[in-house]
Amino acid sequence: MNKKERTLRAMAGLPVDRVPVGFYTHFSAEDDAAVAGQVDWCKRTDMDVLCVETDGLMGFFSDTALRTVQDWKGIRPHGPESAYMQRHLYRAGKIAEAMQDGAAVYYMLFTPFSTIKHTFGGETHVMDLWREDKGAVQTAMQVIEEDNFTLSRLLKEKTGIDGLFVSLQNCEVDRFTPQEYVEALKPWDIRLLDYVNSLYEHNIVHMCSWVGTPNFIDLWQDYPYETVNWGTFIEKDLQLAQGRAFFKPGTTLMGGFDNRPGKILQCATPEQVKTYTKELIASAGAERLILCADCSVQQDTPDVNIRAVVEGAQEYAQGDR
Repeated sequence: MNKKERTLRAMAGLPVDRVPVGFYTHFSAEDDAAVAGQVDWCKRTDMDVLCVETDGLMGFFSDTALRTVQDWKGIRPHGPESAYMQRHLYRAGKIAEAMQDGAAVYYMLFTPFSTIKHTFGGETHVMDLWREDKGAVQTAMQVIEEDNFTLSRLLKEKTGIDGLFVSLQNCEVDRFTPQEYVEALKPWDIRLLDYVNSLYEHNIVHMCSWVGTPNFIDLWQDYPYETVNWGTFIEKDLQLAQGRAFFKPGTTLMGGFDNRPGKILQCATPEQVKTYTKELIASAGAERLILCADCSVQQDTPDVNIRAVVEGAQEYAQGDR
């Protein structure tokens, strides 16, 4: 069973020869360096699925600064031939081509509110804009939503990626109230997920907790997902095995490793990583499972430790538990 087949079968709930493994991290904002970094890392670590971070392309492209409400009122959608679209397509296409006989490739996509946030960085300025003029922010989000739909369609038509890795953010317990989130952002989440699910049979929903703050994760519980990656070490009482009961029946769980500095994946020995890997599989069950981290792993995580996760999954499947 090859890597791609193993991954897609696990997502679909079909039998696999072992639990697939996939992690993701950040690389250069320059296109060719980003492609080379992602491809080389995936091959060195022997992963089954590569989720591609879009470093340098996470924000909205504009010839002028986008800081104020007035700035955002002037944005327009990027056309298919724009540099913004073409750079995404170039990266995704090159990585998918390089992985043609290797790992499954999933390309990261952010919701409109997150794109605004990533344009200028930080977690607070976007809330200042929202409080100042909610209508203007929503108008900008409509433009970004159109971009997301266009990019998703072009990725399907012009690249060989296997699906999209949709990052849900902004549901932290200290950002919006649950009611505010449901009213303000949930409709945008659902439209994006419905659209990408119409294009690809298998997508991944990442319930992000990068900043280390828990989410009102129950607000995402009823979303249209098949495979879910979430912060098993951030969300309260929601370790990998507990995800079986929390998420909808038939969900493929993706996670298990703490991505934060100083944790086992970054700092343990390969043998310790293998032992922990087997414990994860035993606790969560080998069906509908992909081993991954809560979020982007530290860039200095040893390759040998990621390979140890793969080896641990292999040994578990062979009865060495």
